[in-house]
Amino acid sequence: MNESSIRVARTIAIGRVAYGAACMSVPRLALGPGAKNAEGSMIWMGRAFGVRDVILGAGALLALADDQQAATRWVEMGAAADGLDILNAVVFRKELGGAGLIGVFALAVPATVGGIWAARRMRADA
Repeated sequence: MNESSIRVARTIAIGRVAYGAACMSVPRLALGPGAKNAEGSMIWMGRAFGVRDVILGAGALLALADDQQAATRWVEMGAAADGLDILNAVVFRKELGGAGLIGVFALAVPATVGGIWAARRMRADA
């Protein structure tokens, strides 16, 4: 596999695991200013979101170690999840608020673009 695409995919996966772990352990902090007073089901949803990111990131990291086809699929699924986060943020921007929208864009746009780029390079190298 191409080293630059692997590096990008690995960086995104590590960031995903770290952010997911933060959502699970300190959801109010990880979810940003709009969540500082969150309680109950909002906290649970933040933790569930974190589980998703930990699984997607860990799956990509494990596959990157030894299985190019699986790694490419994991990277593509992570990019798809991030792309759908962007779509949801745009569609439901009133619920999210300005700071939340900026936060989603800051995390999800680079991860989506980087994931798509890395997956295409990985497929081309297969």
